[in-house]
This record gives sequence, C-alpha cells and structure tokens, in this order.
Amino acid sequence: MAHYALSELLIVLAALWAGTRLVAHDRAIAALGVLLFGAAAAIGAVRFSFGLIEPWADMHRFAGTMGGLLAMMALTHQVVRFETARLSPQSHMALAALGLGLALAMPALRVPLFLIWSLGFIWLAARHTPLRLSPAWQKAGVAGFMLFNVLVFRQSPYLDAALSWHIFHVLVALWIVGVVWLFSPSVPD
Repeated sequence: MAHYALSELLIVLAALWAGTRLVAHDRAIAALGVLLFGAAAAIGAVRFSFGLIEPWADMHRFAGTMGGLLAMMALTHQVVRFETARLSPQSHMALAALGLGLALAMPALRVPLFLIWSLGFIWLAARHTPLRLSPAWQKAGVAGFMLFNVLVFRQSPYLDAALSWHIFHVLVALWIVGVVWLFSPSVPD
C-alpha cells in the first residue's frame, strides 16, 4: 500500500512549488488554495507511508473534501479580487462562509459545493484573470482541468482502484502547475 503515497507526494511537491511561485506573484490567496490541496495530500502520504490506513482514513477524507472545498473557494476568491470581477470580495467571503458552514453541518453537501465553486472558478478564471493574456477557452480549460479529473478519474469504476488513484493524483499535481500559469502574468513582471 505504500505505493499510494508516491502520487500523494507528487501533489505535495507541486503544491509547495506552486505556493512559492504564487506568493512571488502576489497571489497569496491562490497559494493558500494550492497549499490546502498539498496538505490533504501530505496527510495521505503519511497515512500510506506509515501504515496508518484505517486510523487516518477519516482525517484524510475530511482533509480531501473540506480542504478541497476551502481550496477551491480560495482560488475563486483570488480571481474575485481582480478589479474586473463583478462579484465583490466581501460578497464572495459571505457566500464562502455560508458554504463552509453548510458543508460542516451537512457533509453530504461538500461534493456539490465543491462542484459549484469549481464551476464558479472556471467561469471567473476564463473572464477575469487579466494578467494572463490568453484566450478565455484556454484559461477555462486550465481552471476546469480539476473538475474534469474529479468527474472522470477519481474513483473511476472503469479503472483499477490503484490506477484510478494514481492517475487522479498525477493530474491534480499537473492542475496545480496550471494554476500557477493561470495566475502568472503572460509577460514577466
């Protein structure tokens, strides 16, 4: 089972790299988002490396679902902070707080809320990432790669469980690198 830790570790490394790059581009909220994905993966890496499969299962699941939701909210908030977005940062914070409260009170809402914030992130990133001078469809594709990955590869019934696990995690790591591209200026500062 230790092999499961390898693809988790890839996410951790991608998140650490991305976090430093995003902070360097004054995108600390986006850095927080990718680091939350990295933290969930770090729990998984420790869980599988040290045979804590069952004892850490609930913590890993919670970190993946709640951490993933909070991470997507942080990435969306980073986009909302751009002056071109029509949603005010205060309004988004209020919506995010409400969403987190609902997710804590009703765990069944965590995945639907993640999907809603993912769609919001895709929509906003395509239209309101002014420093990335790329067509909207490219920015939407990068922002939406995580949602595609979740829908197609996470616990896929068509793939072996281990293969599904590793493909999902490798693609999460690639998406995290894409997030850096999305929030970095097209022309270096």
